[in-house]
Amino acid sequence: MKYLALVLAFAPAVLFGQLRTGLDVLMASDFAMLKHKRLALIANSTSVSSTGKSSTALFQKHRLDLRLVFAPEHGFQILDEAGKKISDGVLANGLKVISLYGKTKKPTPEMLADIDTIVFDIQDIGTRCYTYISTMHLAMQAAEACQKEFIVLDRPNPIAPIEADGMMLDTAFSSFVGLARVPFIHSLTVGEIATLIKHEELPSLNLTVVKMENYSREKFADEDSAWASRFVPPSPNIQSVNAMILYPATVLLEGTNVSEGRGTDFPFEQIGAPFIDGERLKRELGAQSGVEVVAVSFVPKSQKGKSASPKFESEKCNGVRFKITEREKVKPFELAVALLIALNKLYPKSLVWNDDFFDKLAGTNRLRQMILRGESREAILNAAKATRLNFERKRKEILLY
Repeated sequence: MKYLALVLAFAPAVLFGQLRTGLDVLMASDFAMLKHKRLALIANSTSVSSTGKSSTALFQKHRLDLRLVFAPEHGFQILDEAGKKISDGVLANGLKVISLYGKTKKPTPEMLADIDTIVFDIQDIGTRCYTYISTMHLAMQAAEACQKEFIVLDRPNPIAPIEADGMMLDTAFSSFVGLARVPFIHSLTVGEIATLIKHEELPSLNLTVVKMENYSREKFADEDSAWASRFVPPSPNIQSVNAMILYPATVLLEGTNVSEGRGTDFPFEQIGAPFIDGERLKRELGAQSGVEVVAVSFVPKSQKGKSASPKFESEKCNGVRFKITEREKVKPFELAVALLIALNKLYPKSLVWNDDFFDKLAGTNRLRQMILRGESREAILNAAKATRLNFERKRKEILLY
């Protein structure tokens, strides 16, 4: 029995159907497709293998010609709060890190002058306004313009069982928090998004997606033991898959004067403001699919690396927390709509909208306008569904799994 235990401990993940990311698959090939190429890597601390080794360390261990690293929002080490501009730096192994969330968000021709191939290896969370897919999008544009090869090492969509939902991006509202023409909840992997971008916008781009093995769209990512054991929070305020599930339900409040929970122990899982009555809001929301709605009070605090001067810092906020009871039944966009309708109904004079930023997060001004006109949740959901009809047809063509 002891011998069997040792065999099981060291058997390859593929033997038991455990997930292997694009990085794992590439590593199993001894990085054959990257040999003799001058490489740039877009990565951060989520870029790890099933053995817990970083992609940068693996590239160097296998003597690949890795010339520089690009880092997205939050920095390579994922230590900086949302929106903070990041400076260039140097890793402990001597690699130069160029920030794509500082002086520029897109690699310049000068940066790519002695590069043959750009490799993207970052964990996304499944919502369009999360900026890592915008970083990939802009880097793909730069690669096509400079005739460079672009390789995506695919990773799971952690909330894959949640179907595509929300409104499609209206290109009039394109921004760094919404570049890809996908729904608000997109249901795709980064490799599939890259495939869609190539088909729609960058036909001459030399794109390769290194597919995962044993990936299931029927699972939340942390249901796979291999993924869960190497989980690295993709940003300071996203510490779990539950937070990823609720993120699209509450992130739109960043475009209002209601706290989305930054500066607390439950960012994106609870919301509030000094002018809100939590019990009243709970009653107005009523029953919501897959979650328990709980009235709460909290005091946002500045937290190094997480929330510098969060909304209502040091002020008591009242609101609600969403506790997930049945993951497979949660409908985050429907919850977002219900929440916004309730807040607008109960606090029309206190609720303040940052129209421009809210519309960029939502990818359209139509959502805000429908809420302000007092339209029903059903009408808004039907309008959102109508915007996704073409996407649903295209989606079938670009799915990799």
